[in-house]
Amino acid sequence: MEAQSNGSKDGVLNSHHPEDQQKEQGSGKWEMPDIYIILTFMILIVSVLTYAIPTGKFDRITLENGRETVVAGSYQLVEASPVGAMEVVTAIPRGLSEASVVVFLTLLVGGSIGVLQRTGVINYGVNLLIKQLGSATYLMVPILMIVFAAVCSFIGTPELGIAYLPIVIPLMLRLGYDSMTAVATVLISCTFGFAFGITSPTNVGLGHMLAELPMFSGAGFRVMVLSLVMIVSVAYVVLYARKVKANPQSSVTYDHDVKLKLTLLGKGDEKDESEQQPTTRLKIAGLATLVMFVGIIASTLKFRLGFYELSGLFMTMAIITSIIIGHRGNQICENFNTAFQGMLVGALITGVARAVSVVLTDGQILDTIVYNLSEMLGSLPNSVTSIGILLTQAVFNFLVPSGSGQTLLTLPILLPLADLIGLTRQIVILATQWGDGITNILFPTSGYFMAILVMAKVDYMKWVRFFLPLLGIVITISIGFLLVAQAIDLGPF
Repeated sequence: MEAQSNGSKDGVLNSHHPEDQQKEQGSGKWEMPDIYIILTFMILIVSVLTYAIPTGKFDRITLENGRETVVAGSYQLVEASPVGAMEVVTAIPRGLSEASVVVFLTLLVGGSIGVLQRTGVINYGVNLLIKQLGSATYLMVPILMIVFAAVCSFIGTPELGIAYLPIVIPLMLRLGYDSMTAVATVLISCTFGFAFGITSPTNVGLGHMLAELPMFSGAGFRVMVLSLVMIVSVAYVVLYARKVKANPQSSVTYDHDVKLKLTLLGKGDEKDESEQQPTTRLKIAGLATLVMFVGIIASTLKFRLGFYELSGLFMTMAIITSIIIGHRGNQICENFNTAFQGMLVGALITGVARAVSVVLTDGQILDTIVYNLSEMLGSLPNSVTSIGILLTQAVFNFLVPSGSGQTLLTLPILLPLADLIGLTRQIVILATQWGDGITNILFPTSGYFMAILVMAKVDYMKWVRFFLPLLGIVITISIGFLLVAQAIDLGPF
């Protein structure tokens, strides 16, 4: 009989556990508000701000690729239009609609990985990988982080972390690490790979098009910065992972992981999947899955596949693997239904997070904020303007976490400012790219980031405390390299 998992062991990581919630509610201690509460509170705050911040807008033009961008110097005040009660009430549904591509990517890709878990293929692959590494399992975190970062640096899709996470968590638990190590391995590598990307089309490519620079010029400089950032990041995660392995109770997710190990890895006295001999079907299915997964990533790199294509290909991979393993049609459908249930909260979070941006747009205060930030940057000494751009973009990412959206909104305003003070356009692209990307895994308005935390059931504030020291180091590195770029007048233009 083919090796396969039962429903309790290999469903996609559940984001909420009723028994845990009941225990917390009965303890009488203060608990961190649910992310839905945090985001709703932010929506209400932004709604109030639409009554206090002057209303204004830039003119916009449509680019050849169909995207709209602002026209520098066109800002003007318009009649106030603060959001009303109905706009606040409908902000979340409209946020889900606007972020529908990412919502369905999260649901379909995550659900497909859940189906693969239920075939036993992922557990088989984890066991095989650990066996092949032997005593060198300490290399697992560096290898995964480098591979994930490299992929994202070329294709600019940090959302792929949603697909990686359900694979990485059981792997890290088997190695004696914890959920935080798994989340850090995925989030930090994918996000920094995107933030310091080499040919990422949504920030570097779009930025070079707007700045009329040679496409992907200055790649050597970006490779150098990305390499240093990843060396520091890998060391940071590895040091934490080693501490957890030496003393499991030092893990910030210890209580949760004790239960997770029972569901994902099997109970101690029972013979779990890791101890079973893989069947011929399982071996064939595992090889087929590996080939298909590599093919999807390679196709994404070569053909710049979008979210629709990725979602469809992952679903196809899950179906083919299920057929090979011997699952019948109804069982495959049941596995998808179970996996989708586990992914639903993570998918919804990506849309709810977009609601903050929806309210800003409704109240027509987003352009006012951009205009005032540009005025502030223009008053800075020329020598630190690039640093000001980096830091303002990092903070502005709270309001517009979309890399392409932020580029289209702010870059046309920043380029004339750079030309005026003699700052090369290449440096402006670097400052906007880095500033936008590095805080993608800090603010709760970032959809894929919050989806991954919810999927892994890692508390937001625990993540912030874990990540802030590394964020400070990476910002320092970014500032240092911007000063170097200014010193050498990094071009072209």
